[in-house]
Amino acid sequence: MTAAARRLAPAPAGAGWNAAVGAMVNPSDRRGGTLRLVSSADVDSLDPARTYYVWVWLLQRLLNRTLMAYPTDSGPAGLVPVPDLAEGPGQVSDGGRTWTYRLRPGLRYDNGSPITAADVRHAVQRVFAQDVLPGGPTYLVPLLDDPTRPYPGPYRTAEPLRSVRTPDEHTVVFHLNRPFSDFDHLMAQPCAAPVPRHADTGADYGSAPRSSGPYRVAQHRPGAFLHLERNPHWDRATDPIRPALPDRVELTIGLDIDELDARLIGGDFDINLEGRGLQHEAQRRLTADDVLRSHTDNPRTSFLHFVSVQPHIPPFDDVHARRAVHYAADKILLQQARGGPVTGGDLTTALFPPRLPAHQDLDLYPTGPDLRGDLDAARAELKAAGLPDGFEATIGTQRGKFRLVADALAESVARVGIRLTVKELDVATYFSLGAGHPQTVRRHELGLIVTDWGADFPTEYGFLAPLVDGRHIKHNGGNWNLPELDDPLVNDLIDETLHTTDPEARARRWRAVERRVMEHAVLLPLVHDKTLHFRNPWVTNVYVHPAFGLYDIQGMGLASGAPTGNDS
Repeated sequence: MTAAARRLAPAPAGAGWNAAVGAMVNPSDRRGGTLRLVSSADVDSLDPARTYYVWVWLLQRLLNRTLMAYPTDSGPAGLVPVPDLAEGPGQVSDGGRTWTYRLRPGLRYDNGSPITAADVRHAVQRVFAQDVLPGGPTYLVPLLDDPTRPYPGPYRTAEPLRSVRTPDEHTVVFHLNRPFSDFDHLMAQPCAAPVPRHADTGADYGSAPRSSGPYRVAQHRPGAFLHLERNPHWDRATDPIRPALPDRVELTIGLDIDELDARLIGGDFDINLEGRGLQHEAQRRLTADDVLRSHTDNPRTSFLHFVSVQPHIPPFDDVHARRAVHYAADKILLQQARGGPVTGGDLTTALFPPRLPAHQDLDLYPTGPDLRGDLDAARAELKAAGLPDGFEATIGTQRGKFRLVADALAESVARVGIRLTVKELDVATYFSLGAGHPQTVRRHELGLIVTDWGADFPTEYGFLAPLVDGRHIKHNGGNWNLPELDDPLVNDLIDETLHTTDPEARARRWRAVERRVMEHAVLLPLVHDKTLHFRNPWVTNVYVHPAFGLYDIQGMGLASGAPTGNDS
């Protein structure tokens, strides 16, 4: 037995391997202590309008409240947003175009000032200021904007957004330009967290944000640490979501991934907030030790790990060159690069995860019965592209598992003469200024990009639209439509889904969207992710949130006798 295993107590009753998937480990209402979190990457932004990392969205649940929020629930109910700042779900009228919310009484920021409906409207207006606040989701823009008179955001005009009304201090009314049945989900995103206009410093707001949640920023040194303390004006009686058990929350930032794993298992930290899972060395160590293994979870996260094939970077502007990569991919080797079938993910040739109704068995580019690649088909596509001897290209990635995937794909396609150079980009800015920035992609001529994606909210629209809808392309960073696909048929089919009330008919339309996207061969799906997470036994209320696929830190607490302090 290892030293770390001897230090750890046996798994509590009801705990064990995968015990926090679909259930809560160590339920407790004990208050106090310091929850010690760790991540290798930095927080992308503390401005709720600019963050897009899923783990930072979980962090935002400590700092900010929204009209709606996902409940503290480990089961299917966790997928359905419930009222948070609002007294109830959105009241829908005008054929699904008008949504009305009323705020709970007695809501305050961390400085004691009241939270008003105007603050919610101002937060929504900030989403339109992409020239000042790039990086976050922009679903609200096409739903609330007037194409004949585009709203420039609150920094370019004093005129309010006309599609959002505040008839009194407690009521917010949204007038959508088309029906959108998932609107409650949008009101659960961080960008909908209230921001008082008098405290808004534009691009600098993330350095000193107001807090509407149970914690506020005590200290923040980007790239090093983030410390949170209790918000003295948060009232538990007004908050049905957050137990707010620890007195402090401390996040250590920037550790090397292998050092992070070792120190987490050694007890220096309680939970890895970033949630990318243990690296291969730590995986082997934990799965070989029964005690350590009893403190791990291996959830299906519903994240899609994939490679984007960039049609605006030659020679991938030819669909045959893109298809050659699909056929040449050794799926088994790529799955092994992720960690194998147990901890790396379930192989997939489709985009939608199995839990969504539109999931289908779609395989337009079969790679042979052994899944090692159809090299004859790949060579035929290269010949059709006028490149029978292959070509050179660059694949963008980051360190860790992403790099292993890039190396595995390079090995796969080299068998048909495609010679890839691997380009590592910065981890902290990978999605905001690296792979997610079209200018960076062009500057480095990244013909292929390794990435993963989890739904912004757990519906077909929340999963696929940001990846393939041409209206979601962002040119200033934070772009998730990496191939910059702008197919009018795809866009029109997506719009049809929003007007379809019959669930089966809506699922059929989404399947048509998926098929059309795969015909373009711009996304190479690899696995629907599974990750191996480690939870120290003194952490209470541990569960994998079904809407996020990661541990929900806002519900966590600490058992009596938990370690305190951090020497990092």
